[in-house]
Amino acid sequence: MIEKTITYKCRCCGSANIVKNGHNAQGQQQYWCKDCGKRAVLELRPRYTEEKKEQIIADYYERASMRGVERVFGVSRFTLAAWLKKKVKPAPQ
Repeated sequence: MIEKTITYKCRCCGSANIVKNGHNAQGQQQYWCKDCGKRAVLELRPRYTEEKKEQIIADYYERASMRGVERVFGVSRFTLAAWLKKKVKPAPQ
């Protein structure tokens, strides 16, 4: 029988001295680093794919309100505003 051992490391300091520390609101396992004291999720899952982001932004540009996009897609209007700020390039002076 072959066993595969996975060793996780702290994303902040790179230490392997970590322990499990409950779950976050999305149900992901959280870990606590005993060396730097950082608490975090080690395996991040992207919540929205780039295609989904582009679809949501395109629907917003078709005259839907931010609150309407929030209701239909379940994305926070603050998240949508952050995506729009990143997408818009400032005009040259």
